Amino acid sequence: MGDFRFEVWPTEYPVIIQHFGVNPRNYAQFGLPGHDGIDIQAPTGSKIFCVAPGEVFRIHEKPTGHNYGIHVRVAHQDGYQTVYAHLQKIFVRLGQIVEAGTILGLANETGNSFGPHLHLSLKKKGARVDNWPYEIIDPTPYLLPLLGWKKPAGPYVEGWLLTESIFIQDELAQVNEGGATLYVNPSKSKLVPSGTIIIVVSQKKPFTRVRIPLAAIGVDDKSAPKPAAEPPPIVSTVDGWGWKRFLTLAGKQAIVGPHGVNLRTRPDQTATNIGMVKANSTVSLIGMPKDLYVPIRVRRNDFQEPVDLPEPPPDPGTIPPRDGYMGWVLTQFLSTISKRRALTSRLGVNLRSKPDRSGQNIGLVKAFATVSLAGPPRGEYTPILIRKQDVLNAVVPMPDVDKPDPWPDGTPPDPAPKPDHDTTPGWSFTNGLYITGNQAKVARFGSNLREAPRRDADKVGFIPAGTTIIVTGPAKGEYTPVRVRDDLLQPPKDDDSVPDPDTQTMGRARLGLHASADPEINEAEQKEFIDLRPGMIKVLSFHGSEDVQLLATTHPEAHFVVRAFLSFGGRNISPGKFLEDTLTDVRRTLEQLRGRQVVVELHNEPNVVEEGLGSSWSDGATFSLWWRELLKRYRQALPGVRFIFPGLSMGTTVTGVKLDHIQFLEASRAAVEAADGIAVHVYWSDVVTMEQALDQIDDYISRFRSRSIWITEASRKGRGLPPQRLAQEYLRFWRELQTRPVVQGVTYFVASASNPDFANEVWVGKGIGRLLGKR
Repeated sequence: MGDFRFEVWPTEYPVIIQHFGVNPRNYAQFGLPGHDGIDIQAPTGSKIFCVAPGEVFRIHEKPTGHNYGIHVRVAHQDGYQTVYAHLQKIFVRLGQIVEAGTILGLANETGNSFGPHLHLSLKKKGARVDNWPYEIIDPTPYLLPLLGWKKPAGPYVEGWLLTESIFIQDELAQVNEGGATLYVNPSKSKLVPSGTIIIVVSQKKPFTRVRIPLAAIGVDDKSAPKPAAEPPPIVSTVDGWGWKRFLTLAGKQAIVGPHGVNLRTRPDQTATNIGMVKANSTVSLIGMPKDLYVPIRVRRNDFQEPVDLPEPPPDPGTIPPRDGYMGWVLTQFLSTISKRRALTSRLGVNLRSKPDRSGQNIGLVKAFATVSLAGPPRGEYTPILIRKQDVLNAVVPMPDVDKPDPWPDGTPPDPAPKPDHDTTPGWSFTNGLYITGNQAKVARFGSNLREAPRRDADKVGFIPAGTTIIVTGPAKGEYTPVRVRDDLLQPPKDDDSVPDPDTQTMGRARLGLHASADPEINEAEQKEFIDLRPGMIKVLSFHGSEDVQLLATTHPEAHFVVRAFLSFGGRNISPGKFLEDTLTDVRRTLEQLRGRQVVVELHNEPNVVEEGLGSSWSDGATFSLWWRELLKRYRQALPGVRFIFPGLSMGTTVTGVKLDHIQFLEASRAAVEAADGIAVHVYWSDVVTMEQALDQIDDYISRFRSRSIWITEASRKGRGLPPQRLAQEYLRFWRELQTRPVVQGVTYFVASASNPDFANEVWVGKGIGRLLGKR
């Protein structure tokens, strides 16, 4: 890659919807071995940004005449070129010099495109990678650092992960959606949260040896912090009260936790905040706890600025000072903290009566004492004002002290230092911060504040982009300990339509299971779900409330699909009748899933005669009208719920049984576009291969590029297949879905069923869940 890198994410949404090199069959007609770039989420009219500095060398301003439609090409250093395709409008001109972040135009779907998005291609002059023509190279390694793909901080633990459960890119990898089981040794395992960035050590199929931050799996570093020595008398200290929760007590001392601790003037959260004591500092206990607070003594150098001392040094306007000393110190032993304040060095400094080494020594100023600057320097000395308690061995009587020169006119006095009074501690995704010293600015997608330094930790709140926050200590894993002002912290964003800035997972398809085809979900089936560790579960609206509730409470991280179930039986059922017969069950089921991520699959395989074809609609076009009316009524009855277009029965027309699914799908396009997503049913066997089943999914993706897809039924059909074989195929199929970012997950058919036609697909009693649960 050399020195060239992408500096800015090219859209307003950090979400990849199609990877590089995928879908070779779709792109063979263009002489390409696969998709020649990366498609990124970009709704119509949203901004498109240049990823790096360069010069615009080509623009195509017509929506026709090129597969890319309206597009911009930018030349960068070292022969790199980027292409931004399918735009609505261009804002730059030919030959214009652009910077990283320059708005190039607005997104659309011009050219050969299905749905609005940005197509980003990367080229390099002279490049010839594999069999890619036109100097095309993979932009993935250049984009991943902008999605948090950086080496996480330690400490680490090593172990083995199933290779199918991670997305590998060079020396780093990311855990796929649903998490992965880390095997440290045969008797010790830990679940690694989805999205976690890990370090690849080696590979030995079917496992990969990895190095994972202890923080990512919720394991604390066992090495107990060791307190530093008691501060010697020469060090300036401040007394106050610290919240016990943020201190680790060790005899007569305590160690400050990773978020620091506010030192207050009283044991009360409403008391004045003296300042933030740095993480990992050692403080002295100077009394008995009171309520939730402990009285402590803190070295002055263990504070983060600003510090509002209860007894500040004398004001520069008061000369001679009433409650302090004035004198001259060598400037080299001061470190300025503001225009009129400074700290003395770690060795302290002699206070003299005049700006000369021959001046009488008044006393030794303590190390790290806060002093007021009484005037501008004179020679190598600076006049200071200091509290009496910060001077050791002061002479008596005090000698005459040379008066300082006045400050130049127009030099304003320092405002009183005021630390933030109320802040909330937490952990912020390191890659989403611009860190400078003890402060950080939140990047343009904002940042979640989490309770712990791992991807699955609870959200404390959301930090808007551009917010300045306090960095309280070193990073752990992928997160940095921070504090955020309460008035700037927003409530957590749990809306699934808003991408999480710290949880964009490359392999985001969840692995799950379709619950019983019968009304009852028995105990054996519940255990099958526990063994599986599902990321997604499909239930039918006729399932019992207690059964659904048990699934929801047992699997709090799982997403759910609810199928609105109704048997047509050859009847002519209107949208109103369907709503009347299903709404109560659907509402009851959703009530049990309150707080979960849920979509409702409205009906099932409508291109089949048994499901209403020929009795309630005649083809895809009439079903589209029927379904849109049903959708309107359901949205009125259940506002805020997401509804997806039902899965079709795949294959060509069979007279008296079903219509061709592609013909039916295209005739129903208006209904699909009105939905919140699409359900897909796919099956493979010895006749229809897994590759053909994946091609069917890819066909859906190519027709509805920006639509989310849920594989709500899938299985390997065939008699007598051993569970190990089925588990291997299901794992492989799930892994294939990870390269199709619009696919939300798969629920394999079926946990249990009394219908003998489903006997070979049933999981209960075969141990399939246990085998896949090891992933």
